[in-house]
Amino acid sequence: MPEICRVIEEAKFTAREQRAAKNKPQPWIVLKLMVFITTGIMGYAAYVYIGRFCVEIIKGKRIGASKGTGIALLTVFCLLLLWMLWAYAMVVLTAPGFARNHVPQCPPPVPPPPIRPSYVHSPANGVHDQDDHSFRGQPYEQMYAVNDAHDPHNSGVTDAFPRLDTLPEVPLPASNSFGLSRAASKRVTRRPPTTPVLAPEYRYCSRCLLLKPYRAHHCRVCGTCVLKYDHHCPWIGQCVGARNQKYFVNFNLATAMFTSYTLSTFIVYTVRSSNSNEDLDPQQILITALSGLFFIFTITLFLSHIRMLALSLTTVESLRQQSMKDREDHMLADVFGFWELRRKRRVKAEWDKEWGRIDREGNMWWAGSNLQGWEETMGSAKRTKENPWGWLSWILPFRLNRRNYTETGMNYQLNPRFDKEGRWRRRSEWPEDLR
Repeated sequence: MPEICRVIEEAKFTAREQRAAKNKPQPWIVLKLMVFITTGIMGYAAYVYIGRFCVEIIKGKRIGASKGTGIALLTVFCLLLLWMLWAYAMVVLTAPGFARNHVPQCPPPVPPPPIRPSYVHSPANGVHDQDDHSFRGQPYEQMYAVNDAHDPHNSGVTDAFPRLDTLPEVPLPASNSFGLSRAASKRVTRRPPTTPVLAPEYRYCSRCLLLKPYRAHHCRVCGTCVLKYDHHCPWIGQCVGARNQKYFVNFNLATAMFTSYTLSTFIVYTVRSSNSNEDLDPQQILITALSGLFFIFTITLFLSHIRMLALSLTTVESLRQQSMKDREDHMLADVFGFWELRRKRRVKAEWDKEWGRIDREGNMWWAGSNLQGWEETMGSAKRTKENPWGWLSWILPFRLNRRNYTETGMNYQLNPRFDKEGRWRRRSEWPEDLR
């Protein structure tokens, strides 16, 4: 069994190294292949609906449908088709924004040096003997010597690490909640990541050799760092990022409306045809199935992006938030039974009082409200110089008149509940007006 585990770990490590070493983007034809396939599916759907459905109704070959009905169905279909094609063209032809066009290449930033222990000292003669700890550190067992706090050569560090037999009991939180006390007794509490993700050494991309702007990530498929990276979408042949995310949302809405209309009308008239003993067109059945499939797919994407934009999250950032929630659920499952749902909710509520909610106050880029988060990407509801279309830009793929379009995706305001290096702080450490 240990040998099997070792082989699996080696295989995982090798695969990870191969992915990390891969820096070349995919060939252009591979990246854009799905764009041609998607366009072909749209064209085929238009042919079946117009040529094999609406035209037959207009010619009077369909029982139970008049010529006027056929014209009305054709008009609505063409409007929805044009809306979808317009949005698709905008999201495909608009680049998401690349960090390499705005940030020059630079050498890796030097990480801050480790703190030199204060107990390290130099002898009077300037020569270190073999027992000196200036370079190899003080032995662990000597850190808790009985008289270590009074040693003149050992000031600072050992005072911060009391002897093991003198460590105080960790007090439980003062709360009337039995569930919170029970969780604290098991040392189960909210533990936000302490990694300084905004520090330069954590934002440096070793593949592009540049310091990534906030919210930028490297896409292995495209082989470059993308501004406000959301995800790589094969259906549009590129990434969804700072400059085309609005059009991606517009496209999902347009496709959901187009497929729902196609699906519903085909189902209605297919039922009528079956009741009238007419022959069913297999191509119409195929488009009906495809419409149902793509409707479920696009409406799910559209609704999920509504939530993420309202919370000022990208898909990558949302996955990190969900990972933290899942970790807390696993920790609480070790303390409480599956039937103790109310106590779990109370414990989470107490954690929220101490830290704030994970997907809002615990979101590094939260705009402060759902509407502000939505308007950051989709434009303001009211007509402005930047968005002369108002709320219509939420539906139609109009381009927003950004004051400095070339800088879109470069600057984002950090949530003041985080420190400058991107670590979530307790509510007691927030600015006074936010507590």
